[in-house]
Amino acid sequence: MSASRVERLSTEKIGKLLLEMSSQTTFSLLVYAAYSIINTYFLSVGINSLAAAGASIISPVLIALGGVATIVGVGGASLVSRALGENNVEKASRTVANTFLIFWTVAVTITVFGTLLIKPIVVLLGATETIAPYAITYGRIIFLGAITSTGYSTIIRADGNIRFSTAIWVIPVVANTVLAWLFIMVLRTGVGGAAWATVIGQAISAGMSVYFFFFRKHRSYRIKVAYFKPDKSIIGEVLMIGLPSFLKSLSASLVVIVTNNLLRLLGGDSALGVFAIVNRLYASLSMPQTGIVQGMQPLVGYNFGQKRFDRVRKTLTLSLGATVGYGLLVGGVCLLIPATLITVLSQESAIITEGPIALRWLALSYPLSGVAMLVAAYFQSVGKAPEALGLTLGGILLVKLPVLLLASRWFALTGIWASEAVSELILCVVAWVMLRNHQGKVQGEWVGEQASS
Repeated sequence: MSASRVERLSTEKIGKLLLEMSSQTTFSLLVYAAYSIINTYFLSVGINSLAAAGASIISPVLIALGGVATIVGVGGASLVSRALGENNVEKASRTVANTFLIFWTVAVTITVFGTLLIKPIVVLLGATETIAPYAITYGRIIFLGAITSTGYSTIIRADGNIRFSTAIWVIPVVANTVLAWLFIMVLRTGVGGAAWATVIGQAISAGMSVYFFFFRKHRSYRIKVAYFKPDKSIIGEVLMIGLPSFLKSLSASLVVIVTNNLLRLLGGDSALGVFAIVNRLYASLSMPQTGIVQGMQPLVGYNFGQKRFDRVRKTLTLSLGATVGYGLLVGGVCLLIPATLITVLSQESAIITEGPIALRWLALSYPLSGVAMLVAAYFQSVGKAPEALGLTLGGILLVKLPVLLLASRWFALTGIWASEAVSELILCVVAWVMLRNHQGKVQGEWVGEQASS
C-alpha cells in the first residue's frame, strides 16, 4: 500500500473515512449474514429442523475457531496499525509473519483433538439423542477443516486495503452458499454437505490471505523467511491485545453451551429448534454493528499512534451514534414483524408459533448490544488490553452467565430469551463509565505533554 493511502487515516475527514471503511466491512458481514440465513434455510427446509439444530449445536465450535482467528487478526491489526502509523514497516511485516505462525500452530492442535473427541464434545454441547447424529457428522468435518478458518481481513483492513478485505469475505461466502445449495438441495448429501461447503469456503479465504501477504504485487509487507522466527515481544503483544476477543469468543461459546443445555432440559428438541432459527436471525441482523466496530478500529489505532486524540474522539462518537441508531432500527423491525422474519427460515408450525416470542425478547437488546462491543474494540485499538479483557470476559462471566442462569431458574424459557437484553443493559452502563474514565486520563496526559513541550 502506498504511503498516501495510509496517511489518509490521519488527514481525510473522519465521517468520510468511517463511512467508507464501515460500509465495506458491513457489506462483507451482510454477505456472510445472508449466507448464514440461506444455509439455515437449506438445512431446515432441505433436510429438517433437527439438522438445523445439529449445526446450531456445533456453533460454539465455530465461535471458538473464529476466536482463534480473531486473536491473531485483532491483535495483529492493532500492532500493524500502530507500526504503520510510526512508519515501522519491518515491525508490521514481522507481526504478520508471527500471526500466521500462531494461527497454524493452534489450528492443527484443534483439528487433532476435535476430530478424536467429537462424540463427547457433542454431548457436552447439549445435543439430544435425536440431534446428536447430525451434530457429530457436521462437527467432525468442521474440525477437519479448522486449519482453513483464517481471520486476516482485519489485518488487511489495517493496511488500508478495504477492497481486498471485502473480497476475502464476499468471494468465499458466495462460493460457500452456492456449494451448500448444490450439496444439500441438489445432491442431497445431508448435513455433511453443509459442513464441506463451509470448509471449502474457508479454504478459499485462506488461499486469498496467503496471496495477499506473500504473492501480490505492490504489497506493503516484504515478509522474509527469517520473520517467521518466533518473536516473543510481538507474540506476547499480539496475544495480549487479541486475548479479549478470543476470550470473548470462548466465553460466548460457553454461553451458547449453557443455553443449549438449559433449553434441552426446559424445552427439548422443540426449544433447541427455535433457538437454532432465532439465534441465527439475531446474530445475522447484528452484523452491521460488528461492521461499524471493525471499520472504526484502524482509524482509532492509526490516529492514536499519531497522537491525534481529537480524531480518535470524533471517530468514537460517530461510531457509537451509528451502532445505537442501527440497533433501534433493526430492533423495531423485529418487534413489529417477528413471525414474517422467522417464516423465511422455517415452515414448521412449532417454530412459527414459539419463535416470535423469543425474537421479540432478543430484539430489545439491539440498541444496547453494540455499545460494549465498540468500547472493548476501542480499548484494543489503543493497546489497553486489560480494560478490553475486563469488559469482554468479565461481561460474559460476571454478567451474562449469572443473568442467564437466574432468569432461566425464575422464568423458564421466557427468562432465557429475555436474559440477553438485561445483560446488555448492565454492560452498556459499565462500558460507558470505563470509557469516560479512560478518556479523562488520556486528555490529562496529552495536556501534560503539551505543557512540557
